[in-house]
Amino acid sequence: MTIRDVGEFAFLRRLRARLPDACHAAQVRLNVGDDCAALALPGTTVLTTDALIEGVHFRPGWAPFDVLGRKAFAVNASDVAAMGGAPTFALSNLGVPPDTPVEALDALFDGFLAAAGEQRASLVGGNLSMAPQLTIAVTLLGRVASDLITRTGAEAGDDLYVSGTVGDAALGLRLLANGGSDNVDPAAAHGLTERFLLPTARVAVGCALANRRLATAMIDVSDGLLQDLGHLCEASRVGALVEADRLPLSDAYRTVAGSDCTPALTGGEDYELLFSAPRAARPALQNMAGAHGCALTRIGRVQPQDDGVGVALPDGVHPAAEFSGFDHFAPRAA
Repeated sequence: MTIRDVGEFAFLRRLRARLPDACHAAQVRLNVGDDCAALALPGTTVLTTDALIEGVHFRPGWAPFDVLGRKAFAVNASDVAAMGGAPTFALSNLGVPPDTPVEALDALFDGFLAAAGEQRASLVGGNLSMAPQLTIAVTLLGRVASDLITRTGAEAGDDLYVSGTVGDAALGLRLLANGGSDNVDPAAAHGLTERFLLPTARVAVGCALANRRLATAMIDVSDGLLQDLGHLCEASRVGALVEADRLPLSDAYRTVAGSDCTPALTGGEDYELLFSAPRAARPALQNMAGAHGCALTRIGRVQPQDDGVGVALPDGVHPAAEFSGFDHFAPRAA
């Protein structure tokens, strides 16, 4: 049975019946089923939106629909985490080809609702329409319990940190795009493709950094570490130096890429947190990493704006302009 057989409104009624009560029920004045959701929100609310588009962010057959649903939530939750917030409410806007099986859409929402539930966030509304390819657009709200962490607070002399490991998603995407490789260790290939398909939003880490006022500026790594570092430096009017030999690389990464650090510097979709912190925060950050079970690796330092953004490699310091991150509208080879 396809979505054409069921129809828009019958499917939305099916979905509405599946939604759990809002986790923040006292803040929800109107939920799914009216022209708008209505919320009564205390404190500081952050809002973000992002989309997964077939043919741009994934290809048919790369992942089950529940995995797509999980990723659609995670990529938005990562933005909220980068501000020091926790997700609260979501809106989904689905563009769906008419021959899409209803069971596939049920699975997509299985994944989305499971990921939202793990963060105590609620789906409170959205839209469903026909489209030539699957498009999963999400608007996510989050609450910041303490001060916002923005991109503007880094100062020369601060340390640079990144959570988790970097470059895995870029290698995973490469394997998926190439249809895999007989020369790649299967366990390593699985780990890398999973990092691309099922990123982890570092919400607990982002909230902890905000609550303890340890980070001076922060951004999530979605378009490549150097690309996103450039955004942070531009906003803070500083430069930075990344020490390539400090980059946290997974065993799977080293199995596939060896000592080549380019995917770790330029590859997107890791959804790790990149942040600056004063030198005095080093002991606290080390303790926090252990408490959250998430590596926080010092990869360089913030420097004056006139020094620019560079990468220290074995043969010397290279300007970040020699590398490139992801840009939706950059020319690509045919």
